[in-house]
Amino acid sequence: MLTQTLRGPRAKATIRVERAYDYDEKRGVWVRRIEDEQEAWNIVTNAGLIRIHTYVYGVGSQRTGLGGGFNYIAISNNGTAPADVDTSLAGELTNGTAAGLGRALASVTLPTGSSNQTVLQHIFTFTGAGSQGVQKTALFDASSGGTMAHEILFSARTLFTNDTLTLTFSINLG
Repeated sequence: MLTQTLRGPRAKATIRVERAYDYDEKRGVWVRRIEDEQEAWNIVTNAGLIRIHTYVYGVGSQRTGLGGGFNYIAISNNGTAPADVDTSLAGELTNGTAAGLGRALASVTLPTGSSNQTVLQHIFTFTGAGSQGVQKTALFDASSGGTMAHEILFSARTLFTNDTLTLTFSINLG
């Protein structure tokens, strides 16, 4: 029997694509339908583990200059399997190469009471022309560069102009 020891915080990402299929002139909005939805699990990079431990357990001098939390979501169309030695998201999309799909600050819901779950979410809207593939996501601690912690490969999807991609990370510690 094969068993796997999970290391580090576990993040589950829900990936949902909504297709814009009609424009409502009266309300001035695109009408969308859910095309598909998937859940995928992360790996935690080595650099991410060290940073998480430092954020949580480090003393003042160890935490100096660390910046904010892992609350920036990036996406890519790179299909290479994530590895714990990764330090950047291969093929990361930018607003310059894929309008509306550049790295973005997530909305964050921290745990309360006995909950052990942090939820991070962002809705990307592809505003470029034509189509754009997506199949990988990651969390970073900066709007550019920074340390990558969680990296998740999911089933490839194709976005067309005005489609939305909702990424929801549900992270449990311990």
